[in-house]
Amino acid sequence: MVRSIYGDNPKQWDLALPQIEFAYNSVVHVVDLVKLPKALGVSASAETMAEEILVVKEVVKAKLEATGKKNKVAADKRRRFKVFKEGDDVMVLLRKGRFAVGTYNKVKPRKYGPFKVLRKINDNAYVVALPKSTNISNTFNVADIHEYHADGVLYPEENLRTSSSEVEETDVGEI
Repeated sequence: MVRSIYGDNPKQWDLALPQIEFAYNSVVHVVDLVKLPKALGVSASAETMAEEILVVKEVVKAKLEATGKKNKVAADKRRRFKVFKEGDDVMVLLRKGRFAVGTYNKVKPRKYGPFKVLRKINDNAYVVALPKSTNISNTFNVADIHEYHADGVLYPEENLRTSSSEVEETDVGEI
C-alpha cells in the first residue's frame, strides 16, 4: 500500500503515512467482523459463532448489493443506448478475440461492413448478416455495432488534387 501511494517519490514515503493510516483504518477488515475469543483457553460456543457468521454473511451481502447498485449507476452514466431496427446497415467492430489464432494483426481494419441487422435478441445484442466465409459468430453486443453512414463527397465544388506533384495548373491565381 505504501508503494502505491508514494508513487515516483520513494524517498518521501514518510509524508504519505497519514494518508495510508487513514485509508487502512477506515476499511472494514474481516477480523473485525468475526468476534473470536480474545483470552487463551476460552472457547466460544458453536452456536454463538454460527450466529455471528450468519450476521457477517448478511452484512457482506448487503454491502455487495449496495456496491453493485452504485457501480451500475456509474456505468449507466457513460453508456450509450443504441437501438437498431431489422434491415439497418451497420458496421461491425471485430476485436482480436473474434479471429482465429494467428490470423489477426494490427493493420487489419477494425470495422467491417456494411452489413444488415437480421434481428434483435434484446437491447444489448443483435444478429448481423455476416458472410459465411468469415467463420465467426454473427451475434454481436451493441458496443461492437456502429451505424453505417455512406461516404459522400464533402466538398464537391472544390478542385482536390490527390498529390501536390501532379502536373496541372496552379491555383495561386485563385487566392
